Amino acid sequence: MYDLIDRPVRELPAFEAAVLARTRRWVHALTMAGIVADPEDDAFGMAMRALDRGSQDLLVIERPCHDVVGETEAVLLGLWRLVRADRIGKADAVASGLTDADAGRAMVAAMARAVRAIG
Repeated sequence: MYDLIDRPVRELPAFEAAVLARTRRWVHALTMAGIVADPEDDAFGMAMRALDRGSQDLLVIERPCHDVVGETEAVLLGLWRLVRADRIGKADAVASGLTDADAGRAMVAAMARAVRAIG
C-alpha cells in the first residue's frame, strides 16, 4: 500500500490503474447524481455499495482527473491486491478497518468476484 501513496496514476500497474479509475468514476457519479447506474449483478458495484453503506470514517476518493493516488485510494488498492492474491483473511482484516464487519465481508466477497471480471 505504501508504494502507492502519492504515486502518479500513469505509473500504476494496469490492474491498479483500472480499479482506481473505476472507483473514482463510481464515487464521482454518486457524488454528482446521488446514484450509480450499475447492473444489479455487477460485482464491482456491489463492493462499492458495501463500502459506501458500511464505511466507518470519511473516505476521500479523488476526482477522476486527479493525477496522484491519495491515501484512502492506496488503502483500497492494497485491499484489491490482497483479494487478487487470494489473501482473503488478510483482506477481511483490512476491510474491517474501513467498514463494519458485515459490510467488510460483503465487500471482500464482491471484490473476489470482480477480480475475475477485471482481470
